[in-house]
Amino acid sequence: MSSRKLVTFPIVLRELTVLRVTDITPGMRRVTLGGEQLKAFRSNGFDMPPFVTEGFDDHVKFFFTAEGEEHPVLPRQNISSLDWPEDARPLAKDYTPRRFDPVAGEVDFDFVRHGHGVASTWAQQAVPGQKAWIAGPKMAEGHPEADWILAIGDETALPAIGRWLEEMPEGTRAKVLIEVAAKSHRQHLPTRADVEITWLYRNGAPAGTTTLLEDALRDLEWLPGKVFVWAGGEAVTLKPIRRHLKTERELSRDQMHITGYWRRTETADAHDEDDAHDRLHELTDLAPPLAIRAAVTLGLIDLIHKGVTTPADLARKTSCEPSTLEALLAYLAEIEILTPTTEGYTLSPVGEEIAEDDHSADEYDLNGATAALDLSLTALVPTLTNQGNYRTPTGEPLTEAFLTDPQLAETSRTAIEDQALWVAPSVLTSYDWSTVETLTSTGHGAASITNALLTAHPALKARITAAPSTLRLIRETILSPEILPRLDLLPQTDQAPPEGDTTYLLANALPWLPDEDAIHLLATTAARLPADGNLLVIEQTRTPDPEDTLHHLRLKCAFGSGLRTPSEVTELLTKAGLKVLTTQEIGWDNHLWTLTR
Repeated sequence: MSSRKLVTFPIVLRELTVLRVTDITPGMRRVTLGGEQLKAFRSNGFDMPPFVTEGFDDHVKFFFTAEGEEHPVLPRQNISSLDWPEDARPLAKDYTPRRFDPVAGEVDFDFVRHGHGVASTWAQQAVPGQKAWIAGPKMAEGHPEADWILAIGDETALPAIGRWLEEMPEGTRAKVLIEVAAKSHRQHLPTRADVEITWLYRNGAPAGTTTLLEDALRDLEWLPGKVFVWAGGEAVTLKPIRRHLKTERELSRDQMHITGYWRRTETADAHDEDDAHDRLHELTDLAPPLAIRAAVTLGLIDLIHKGVTTPADLARKTSCEPSTLEALLAYLAEIEILTPTTEGYTLSPVGEEIAEDDHSADEYDLNGATAALDLSLTALVPTLTNQGNYRTPTGEPLTEAFLTDPQLAETSRTAIEDQALWVAPSVLTSYDWSTVETLTSTGHGAASITNALLTAHPALKARITAAPSTLRLIRETILSPEILPRLDLLPQTDQAPPEGDTTYLLANALPWLPDEDAIHLLATTAARLPADGNLLVIEQTRTPDPEDTLHHLRLKCAFGSGLRTPSEVTELLTKAGLKVLTTQEIGWDNHLWTLTR
């Protein structure tokens, strides 16, 4: 469970104007933007909300004009996201809003003055009246729950650190390590918190080449209690910092947020995609992904990252048969995940990326939901020839496995609720919730959407129905404590919601169901709907996007369902005896149907 509360927003492209340009220090230039599009406005036929930034490390995308061009390449505004052009690649960089004043209608961004790079060059020549385009923020994370805070960063992290110190609750205990080029680059950082700031100076050394932050971290006096560590800066410099916190300080993932803001060197592409034979081998070789996933699942990557390097020690700690494990380690070295040493193995740069990527453990674990859906493609031939769908190694259909296997259930629910966060803001504005007193919701992602609704409408009460294990998980990881008095969690294995309400919400309840089962669920729900009631159905729909096509195949193999087009969903709703009142696109390839009996 994350120690920072996450909220999401529609992604909005805004055209703004440079209002002021100020040099904060010899190394930092502040550009203040303003304009009517910081307020609510209409774009591409959609009503766009006003600019909002709630988290100290929020980021927006700045769009720049490529050399030799007159205008920047810009994405196209969709209802709550952006459509990226296929024929040209926008030149965009992420930056943190340093200060936002909605009353004055202006927002500050700080740019490091290092004399090169598209963003620094733009800031150097920016003048009042000049146009600028930004998109976002798309999400915000709040102040963490911890006994004390440790913030670490170079000058690229200063906007986030400075804003955080200004917004920290009074009484917060914090230590801050900041690396800058020289003493003249220090900034005044006001705060109400109890903060100890340590400034570190490179004094002529190039940025991203020193161990100043790592050395200061190792020498730091550790305060008692649970810590939350936030770090930002040059990606390579942050690697030993992450390793120290993870292995020597033994901090869990929810106690750290470490982001590489920039990289001093780029790794050359090792693949020659012009060679058709090599490309074919690369596309069809199943061994590397399975070997990597096995290493992650067994914990080998984490163990080597923590310093366990010999085959014997690795076999003992993972309970693996030694000779077979040695063969796996040798193969991982051959595909450059590991690097052989005189005593055993260390991680290669790719291996380190696996160890340090917070999402890798969930994404690559063979016992998790993502791997289960990927493995379902092994049933592609029988699915295409109507001979049956994928079954797990124990012989279960994946639908049943998601209900009976705790790890599959938890990882699938977490991924689903994370996806639902992105459509929740549009659900808030796509229906007149002020007319609703009570709501019953069910389906995949219902918790995140219901949580957003109850947060936005303090008078609204709700029920969520799900399996008992699912309710436990969403209570621990999704629901905000302040809404719990207005929320009932109803344990049931039947997907159809119980009677007793006038407004029902089915959130992505159909993707795991073949057509006949989906119609049965909808018809059962319709029968429980009073004559004056409304049923809201949210479904992710299929588009020509290649990733959607792949996910459609996964769902077909796993459940016999697939991603449906909006017209296919409407057909199911009609067959279930429901009358469609409205259909709305709500972003991220999701649609919302408002229905009645």
